Amino acid sequence: MESSRIDALAERLERLEKDNDGLRRECRRWRRTGLGALLGVAVLGLAGAKLADDARTVEANHFLLRDDSGRMRAALAIRPDGTPGLGLFDEAGQARLSFDLTAAGAPGVNLYDKNGSLQAALAIRPDGTPGVGLFGSDGKVRLSLDLGANNAPGVNVFDASSTVRAALAIRPDGQPGLGIFDDKGRVRVSLDANHR
Repeated sequence: MESSRIDALAERLERLEKDNDGLRRECRRWRRTGLGALLGVAVLGLAGAKLADDARTVEANHFLLRDDSGRMRAALAIRPDGTPGLGLFDEAGQARLSFDLTAAGAPGVNLYDKNGSLQAALAIRPDGTPGVGLFGSDGKVRLSLDLGANNAPGVNVFDASSTVRAALAIRPDGQPGLGIFDDKGRVRVSLDANHR
């Protein structure tokens, strides 16, 4: 019976790790497409925005906002894949905050440090479940908070190589569980409310 609980916890943790991998991929995608979007925004500056028939409407694929010194401070663009994105930049031109939607319509918010390294991400996955990731200065996830499709919450702690090392979760049956993992992500200790 305890083996089935360990297996259930291990399965939940594997799902959470896969979800976290998806969040990391989304963050990398934003970084890659962000540069393309910024280049497209620069084209807007050269080409200008098209004014619609109604003088109160401005239409364009990209908008770029500059401060009085000419520094780019915000960009709103439709990326090459057709998804929208909004980036806010500091005085040095470094992206510090971004908002985007995936092709499936799932929203995401990313926070960056002054060097452009992703530090935190909040996303609603395509399946509708929310997740929060906190990242180290190397851009690798170190902590995640997740809510599964069955409303079961989970917290995962990762080592420097993004391997899950500890997890706390409420299983679908309502029982809490704690898992400790080795450097390969294998369960070493599993505790649950019924463990004596």
